[in-house]
Formats: sequence, C-alpha cells, structure tokens
Amino acid sequence: MSSAMRPVFCGNFEYDARQSEIERMFAKFGKVDRVDMKTGFAFVYMEDERDAEDAIQDLDNVEFGRQRRPLRVEWAKQGDSAIKRREDARRSITKQRPTKTLFVVNFDPINTRTRDLERHFEPYGKLVRVQIRKNFAFVQYESQEEATKALESTHLSKVVDRVISVEYAARENGDPPGRGRRSPSPRHRSRGSPDYGGGRPRSPYSRHRSRSPVRRYRSRSPDYRPYSGSRH
Repeated sequence: MSSAMRPVFCGNFEYDARQSEIERMFAKFGKVDRVDMKTGFAFVYMEDERDAEDAIQDLDNVEFGRQRRPLRVEWAKQGDSAIKRREDARRSITKQRPTKTLFVVNFDPINTRTRDLERHFEPYGKLVRVQIRKNFAFVQYESQEEATKALESTHLSKVVDRVISVEYAARENGDPPGRGRRSPSPRHRSRGSPDYGGGRPRSPYSRHRSRSPVRRYRSRSPDYRPYSGSRH
C-alpha cells in the first residue's frame, strides 16, 4: 500500500459491529490492506484507489447491521490531524516487543468497569483475563495474533467517552511497559533519618500521623478478577 493512500471513512454502524464484517463488505470491491476499527466507525485502507472509489460510490447510505443504519462512507479528510496521530501511533506500536497481554491506560477509572473493557476487547479474540488496577488495566488474550489484532484496532479508540492508549505489556504476567524494579520504599529508611525528625519518637496519639504506605497503595477496584465472561 502506498504511504500516500488515503483511508476510507466508514461510520454510523453499531458499536458491536465486527471488523471482519466491515472488511468483508469492502473486499467485494478489491483487496483490503487493513481496517482500523473504532467504536461506531472505521478507517478502511484499500490497495487500489479505484477500488476505494467504487466502494464509496456503492456503499454510502447502504443500510447495515441489525438496526439497518445507513452507512456514511467517504474519503477521510486529508487534513485530519487525528488520522495522522493514529498512523504515527500505529507505527510506534509495531516497534514494541509483542506479548499476549495488553496494557491499557487513560480510561475513566471511576465509571469504567471490567465488563466495559471486556465488551471492547472481545471482538478481537478469546480473552484469558481482564484486570483493572486503579487507573490502568491488563487485557490478556489466548494467542499473540489476537493480542496484536486487538492492539492495532483499539489503540486510541474510545471506552466510556475516553480515548484509551493500548500497548503491549512488558511481560505476559502483566508488567507495565518500560518499567523495571521499584525503588526501595521510603518506609525502609533508618528511624534516625532527618526526614523523620532526627530520630525523635512520634507520639502514637498524634493527630498528624503519616498514612500507612500499605493503605495508600491498596487497590480499591472491585473489578480486579480473572476474566470469566462468556464468548458470543
């Protein structure tokens, strides 16, 4: 595919439409290079611009899906900076070391639940586990190919009205990317450290006692659990 090839915008279908359905619909007009699937819309890249023109002409306003929504099919705007950002992000993703586990950030930690992520990532393969840890999550697939497909389709997509960022986790067990061992905890410092008042004992009845580090980092999410949802 030429790097100058514009994608075709295809929108107004249901949020649970599958990438394979969109790809199959466009493949009737020519070879599809890839489909960047989002929530309710997609960008379709075809090898030949003439095939893309034919698809636009024939598919625009065609009813699609269970609700028979009229599709909006047109050339994506050349000046769309959002598309350029997505393309730049996709190229950077391909440089990462692939794993079966994806690291997901930037979702709404208050309103997003495990089931929201399950619904968002289920179309791309069999899920092994979905875990939310405060403001980030891990999504693990059964195969590497499924994880890669999900990453390419969901990076910079929306979950509960927030644009999420998706990367490969550092290891299969779910370590965040680019993070090594944690630095020693401050609670292991010497009792005589100047940071603690030069060794002066602190009254157990002080109203300004420091918080326990264990309490501060304890997860409050009730959604931290292995994936057990049913496949559709």
